[in-house]
Amino acid sequence: MTLVPEEVGVARERLVVAAKRLFHVSANVGAVVAVLFGVFALLDEPDVLMVGWMHLKILLVVALLVVHVRLYMRITALENNAASAGRREFSILNGLVSLLVLIILFLVFVKPF
Repeated sequence: MTLVPEEVGVARERLVVAAKRLFHVSANVGAVVAVLFGVFALLDEPDVLMVGWMHLKILLVVALLVVHVRLYMRITALENNAASAGRREFSILNGLVSLLVLIILFLVFVKPF
């Protein structure tokens, strides 16, 4: 995998454009669809707000949205300073997103409490 700071000129610009495009097309669309369907599900069955697992799920979704905004800020910062892109930070953000999604799915399917 190529790191953005190692690239120069047009190649760096293409990497930044590709990252922004992927973020806007997949991450933003996915987030909007997920939140809308969640709101529609709550409107359809509002009693689910009385159970503990839903409180934790909503908290985790909010945390996921915070990570989403952080990732957007980092991708935007790449345009100005490609050297600020570190593989470690993006790996941590990716792992955090994956972990949050897995825990949310666990709560939805198992409903532990």
